[in-house]
Amino acid sequence: MSLKEIIYPIQSYIELFDRKFSECISAEGFFVDDISEYVFKKQGKKIRPIITFLSANIAGRVNDQTIRCAVILELLHTASLVHDDVLDQSDMRRGEGTVNKIWGENTAVLFGDYLYGKCLELIETESDFMLMPIYAKIGKELPLGELLQKEVSENLDYSEGSYYKVISKKTAALLEVSAEIGAKSAKADIEIVNSLKTFGYYAGLAFQIKDDILDFSSDGKTGKPYGNDIREKKITLPLIYMLNDLSPKEREEVLSFIKSDDKSEYMIQELIYKVKEGYYLNKAEEQVKHFCSIAEIQLNSFENTQYKESLVKLLYFLVERNS
Repeated sequence: MSLKEIIYPIQSYIELFDRKFSECISAEGFFVDDISEYVFKKQGKKIRPIITFLSANIAGRVNDQTIRCAVILELLHTASLVHDDVLDQSDMRRGEGTVNKIWGENTAVLFGDYLYGKCLELIETESDFMLMPIYAKIGKELPLGELLQKEVSENLDYSEGSYYKVISKKTAALLEVSAEIGAKSAKADIEIVNSLKTFGYYAGLAFQIKDDILDFSSDGKTGKPYGNDIREKKITLPLIYMLNDLSPKEREEVLSFIKSDDKSEYMIQELIYKVKEGYYLNKAEEQVKHFCSIAEIQLNSFENTQYKESLVKLLYFLVERNS
């Protein structure tokens, strides 16, 4: 199943989203338009707006507010990525140069701030204002997730609890809110909203774990270097599983290596080999399947429509990908 087939029922809304997103960040008249155009062209699979539109149609129907919600959330997400790249001093994202690499760190920070301001500019109606607490929450959760990730990395915390706290804020929260604003824009009742929110949350957990698994076997198509999490001192679920099986001495050696700033490629590949050899990637895949099952159950009470079918297919598209 391709993504094109999955979004077929909402293709017209995706096209409208693209136009609105492009329009709202390309009317300043100087070099910021060049940055905006560059960022817009680098958009990925548009998973967040897809979930928003499918959720709205499951709960009722897509309307003008739904479009604004999708654009606002994507602006929030894009701003957070621009700032994250500055903090991480990343030169590449999705195989291309980051804003900070091309235009400099100061410009990247200001451009991220500009995108946050555009979010406020798009709020038009009383119903839009009613959703402000949701946007405020995700605006808080994303940097909080980064701060927590920094603490976990510096302390070499390999507990599953800490790992799930990080990905809950960095990834799951975004997909949860994507579904929530779609349902709320369609004026759904609280039970429907909560079911779709929970779907988004567990889909986000499964998506992030899959992403972490791919870092041990990625072919580089995503622009994310193979083994990059280890280089950045990030301890993800497959590595946590391995660490929990090691003796205290072996665990200390691995943690010391992860903490080091000067890692040879050979040693990184050796560690990746040990994770693969111990079937820890398989164990993490089982957790992906578990969260997918929980997510899918949330949709059981909804009628079997093309929108529900697409949402289920999207879930498995996200976690069965190879890049």
